[in-house]
Amino acid sequence: MGCKVKEIVKVIETIAPPDLAEEWDNSGLLLGDPEAPVKRIMTAMDATEEVVGEAVDKKVDMICTHHPVMFKPIRSVTAATAEGRLLLGLLGSGIALYSAHTSLDKAPGGVDDTLAGLLGLSDVRPLVSAYRGDGTLEPSFGRIGRLSGYRAFGEYLAEIRKRLKLDRIDIVGSLECRILTVASCAGAGGDFIGKARSSGADLFITGEIKYHDAVTAAMDGIAVAAIGHYESESPAMDVLNSRLQNALDALKYNIEVIPSRLQGNPFRRFKE
Repeated sequence: MGCKVKEIVKVIETIAPPDLAEEWDNSGLLLGDPEAPVKRIMTAMDATEEVVGEAVDKKVDMICTHHPVMFKPIRSVTAATAEGRLLLGLLGSGIALYSAHTSLDKAPGGVDDTLAGLLGLSDVRPLVSAYRGDGTLEPSFGRIGRLSGYRAFGEYLAEIRKRLKLDRIDIVGSLECRILTVASCAGAGGDFIGKARSSGADLFITGEIKYHDAVTAAMDGIAVAAIGHYESESPAMDVLNSRLQNALDALKYNIEVIPSRLQGNPFRRFKE
């Protein structure tokens, strides 16, 4: 059974509820006709020109990304800017674009849950506590949990580097320090170092932090591991692809969900 963009949106929003998105965010259907038919969907971290070209080649009708194309209001759409060229390409090909950003970060089974799972944490709970009007805990940013026992920082780093296939890890703290309670936040989580420390974490793992956040962490005595923005979030894209395909299959929609093969980390490491 076929369906339309608006019906795909409903399915995506069962995975990444829009009410979880931050006010400053731009999650949601960003481009496209809600009534347009959909037969193939592509998932990707970002809608780059390479990803859009790949979507055109593979006859994709809709792209679902994590990061939005448009964070701020735009006054014009022209080929003079990278963003304009991207939007013009999508419009010209008739491809709809949906972005699940902070909504997917926070959601159960989303970006932060995926990272916490890969880090081997148990008794996981949100790092930032947020409560609904009825007093129940609402999904929020970050996760905090425990390892099965105390581990040396260096030993644990070697394990997660292998598990996540990381090229590098930037750290704050001694490799000999003992780690039991770990807080994490995928992406740029430097704002939550203080929260991790006050919550009793021995180690805070995130994608990237600013220099001054690292200085503060060192003074506060909490170990930090910055594993890369892309590396901390990309595993969740595979999870999203599978969950979206399973949800559409359950509804008996004849739709294929494929991951982008051209999406990758824009950073490359220079090795002399």
